[in-house]
Amino acid sequence: MSRVGTAAKAAASPAVVRPVVARPPVAESGTQVERRAAGGTCRSKLNPPRLARAAIEIADAEGLAAVSMRRLATHLGVGTMTLYYHVRDKDELLDVMWDEFMGESLLAEVPADWRGGLTAIARRMRESYQRHPWTLQVIIRSSRGPNKLRFIEQYLGVVSRLTDDPLEQQRILHSVNDLVVGCTLREASVLQTTTAGWSDPTVDGQLLEPDFGTLDDGEELPRLRTLWRNGCLVMVPRFEQALGWLLDGIEAAHPDVREDEGKNTGNASGTCEQ
Repeated sequence: MSRVGTAAKAAASPAVVRPVVARPPVAESGTQVERRAAGGTCRSKLNPPRLARAAIEIADAEGLAAVSMRRLATHLGVGTMTLYYHVRDKDELLDVMWDEFMGESLLAEVPADWRGGLTAIARRMRESYQRHPWTLQVIIRSSRGPNKLRFIEQYLGVVSRLTDDPLEQQRILHSVNDLVVGCTLREASVLQTTTAGWSDPTVDGQLLEPDFGTLDDGEELPRLRTLWRNGCLVMVPRFEQALGWLLDGIEAAHPDVREDEGKNTGNASGTCEQ
């Protein structure tokens, strides 16, 4: 075939054009937003909440260190790069995992009285931490996902029945949070030294703490010695007692609440009524 014939044949053949798929834009802020997938069957079935749930499954089973973009992609049966259409990086993945966790901590119904509301929230939070112990490693996240905002609003709806002062509301909220986290961390550290789990019946009774070792007879430690002789038992139900003491103190600091509680109980969703 002549050069002219070859050139004519090439000109008649359709050109092969590879489509260029633009990566969806990434939000400027650090907050999680829904992003539109660029197309494709696998991507269209994924979204940040689904990624979060899958990553939580991995963290629950293998620990937070096992969670990576590659590991998550394998778990979902997709390519690693596919995940980046929905979350920017692992840090943002942790944000959506945390927000999914916060959704589990929401109450479907909030008790009408402030004390019942705070008790229910504290118990629900503790149960959530027990189901997902890895959350204790990432307990402070700066992200403001929708579930986290709903949780805070629900919390404030209960606390507002005690006081209208925003600073006082925050102090109460943080006090209850600190108690829940502190007790859960304490219990988790004890469980690491035993074969018991959160669902083990002994956890609801008592667990032995490591003792203090041999106490020198010459040491003036009478109270510590008494604890040591009695086994230094860690009573896990002490959470309920500690919570009761905390709520007693909060009530004592707001003596007028008893009279006004019936007039300012909020609504079933936990939001404030102004």
